[in-house]
Amino acid sequence: MNRILGIFILFLVVYFGTWILSDGTGFMSAFNQHNLMKRTAMAGILAIGVSFVIITGGIDLSIGSVVCLVGVGLPYMLIDLGWPVWVALLVVAAVPFLIGAWHGFLITRLNIQPFIATLCGLLIYRGVTRGFTADQSVGYQGEFAML
Repeated sequence: MNRILGIFILFLVVYFGTWILSDGTGFMSAFNQHNLMKRTAMAGILAIGVSFVIITGGIDLSIGSVVCLVGVGLPYMLIDLGWPVWVALLVVAAVPFLIGAWHGFLITRLNIQPFIATLCGLLIYRGVTRGFTADQSVGYQGEFAML
């Protein structure tokens, strides 16, 4: 509990220190606070999930590659393949679940070390992502502005 309190206090010191050092140039503006939350939300959600893995003594090296695979997979399905939004979102939700279940199977049933299983996964998912994007940036190409 003391470590959590210490981290929270450190967070507050950095947050308010940044506010003070910014000389009132808009750090506490509603626009900036909204932007901060928008930019850090995904990292926070991923950190919560990874925290459970780390607390139980595991490790997951593939999370970044899975996020990248799903992140470029959604525009690929919507723009290049022309899938309906609801189908693409179901696939985007199912892929990380299936990857996690596969890693869980490798680690618990086949007794492969988590470091090795997730490192191999990292390389596979990164390679798949690079393969179907042809090492190019992928986006919505001006479509799907509501996403």
